[in-house]
Amino acid sequence: MKIGHRRSPAILLGAALSVTPLLLAGCGTPSSTPPSPAKSGTTQPSQGGTIIQALGPLVAINWYQPLRPVAYNSLYDAWAASLMYKGLFHIAPNGTIDFSRSIASAITWNQAGTVYTVKMNPKWHWSDGTPVTAQDVAFTWQLIQAASSPNAPAPWPYAGAGSGGVPQLIKSFHVVNAHEFQITLTQPVNQMWFEYNGLGDFIPLPEQAWNRYPNNVNQELGYLASNGNNVSFFKVVDGPFRLTNAIQNVSWTFSPNAHYDGHKPYVNKFVLAYQTSDTSEVNGLKTGTVQVGYLPLSMYNQRSQLSQDTLSPSYGYVIDRTILNFKSPTVGPILRQLAVRQALQMGIDQQAIIQALYNGMGVPGTGPVPLHPSTFLAPQLTKPLYAYNPAAGAKLLETNGWHLVNNIMTNSQGQQLAFNMEYDAGNSTTLAMVQIMQQDWAKEGIKVSLSPLPFASMLQYHHQPTKWQIQTGLGWSYGGSYPTGGGMYETHGGYNFYGYSNPTMDSLIAATHTPQPSAAAAQTALDNYQLFAARHLPNLWMPVPEGLSEVANNVHGVRSSANTFTNAISPQYWWISH
Repeated sequence: MKIGHRRSPAILLGAALSVTPLLLAGCGTPSSTPPSPAKSGTTQPSQGGTIIQALGPLVAINWYQPLRPVAYNSLYDAWAASLMYKGLFHIAPNGTIDFSRSIASAITWNQAGTVYTVKMNPKWHWSDGTPVTAQDVAFTWQLIQAASSPNAPAPWPYAGAGSGGVPQLIKSFHVVNAHEFQITLTQPVNQMWFEYNGLGDFIPLPEQAWNRYPNNVNQELGYLASNGNNVSFFKVVDGPFRLTNAIQNVSWTFSPNAHYDGHKPYVNKFVLAYQTSDTSEVNGLKTGTVQVGYLPLSMYNQRSQLSQDTLSPSYGYVIDRTILNFKSPTVGPILRQLAVRQALQMGIDQQAIIQALYNGMGVPGTGPVPLHPSTFLAPQLTKPLYAYNPAAGAKLLETNGWHLVNNIMTNSQGQQLAFNMEYDAGNSTTLAMVQIMQQDWAKEGIKVSLSPLPFASMLQYHHQPTKWQIQTGLGWSYGGSYPTGGGMYETHGGYNFYGYSNPTMDSLIAATHTPQPSAAAAQTALDNYQLFAARHLPNLWMPVPEGLSEVANNVHGVRSSANTFTNAISPQYWWISH
């Protein structure tokens, strides 16, 4: 799971990504469909050339390792890592594990759901020729365990702490042989949840190349952190590409890993390119300096000008949120009041945002589980539980001790409903959205000032409670994981940097993690959790725009290798017709 820069459909590129940080099962090669033939009539993919893909505006890649701290837990950082390092298993677009494409060849567990045995396919090797082994996974486990500690050196702790019960539910990790390991848990759990959300975090790392301090794991963590964005460090990989050049705020260039044991890339280079604005990205599509990009919904009327590209709409498996800082020393106690959160939610005109800014191409946010696809969605959440109604929101505040003083809701202690909201800069659609929110909240007596920030700065602030109060323009990608609230809304969860805490929520999340007698019972537990989250508002639910990807007509394989379930990209399947 990862956090994403969500107002720009770039993260849905070819049904690809989001901060979401949501991540990371299956983020290496997300589709089992072969590339489509060229429109020119060529039936066989051709070798060579360079494909440039646009990132969202003002978005930089700042961390290249699969093991990420919260401050670098963006979908874009995850993209970079996934091109170089494979997860244990590959998740197909239908949500199932495709073991023919995975490092793991089989995953079995006991009936109690406490012991999980993973066998690994011996065909996989690192680029230096050494095999990918269970010892590499053990190295990953040691790092996850240490990086999840509150005493871990900066910039840790690990972003995935708490997801899938890792590391707190793991009793032991045992290397059975070179290509088999076994994990024993402290208690029975929902096997699907642990398989997707727990084992999905065990991305093998090259111990023989990286383990410089085998007797001091904190020193090892410091060493790895010091090389988190050092291009020359990433020489030993097992994925389809190597990072060969990085110019901050310009581009990140990947070249094929000639020793990759999977589907080798067709192109000579794949480039992720920084964009100063949506306008510059669209200009890049027009001039051909960008071959794979997006059309901002705010510029939808310019689609006819992109005659050399093909437009394709899609939804990723994501939600959009406005995040509230419950840890803020100034506004945290106010935001912890449910009535205040309810009024804030009732002051968001989701349909107006969808119609005015997304050209009607979007769906409202209703809770923590995406509407598309609706596989895991509670049937009661096809529509928002809180309709837009600022008059009712103002009345709710008044019945809970707030009253207007100089047009700002104020309580008996003189506290005001006045907040600062940060949003990701560089996107005209996001600016228009926050202005609509600001104006509608003013109707309830809620005063909100607006602060544009680069996406990376917003992420950096997450563990600094005094730096922010409210953030918007961020999405959450489930990245192929089972959509429970573990790590995100449970008390002290690894992704719960904003300090939300509620015992009922904790117990409902725990129920989604325990074994259930049937798939229907498991879905009931998931429904109970998401219904409570939808009502209790651990964050504010925002509309999700449909992503509009643009792909040059001479570039092939982008859509056929896309995967809306994992929100990942697979440029090793992309090729250029000459």
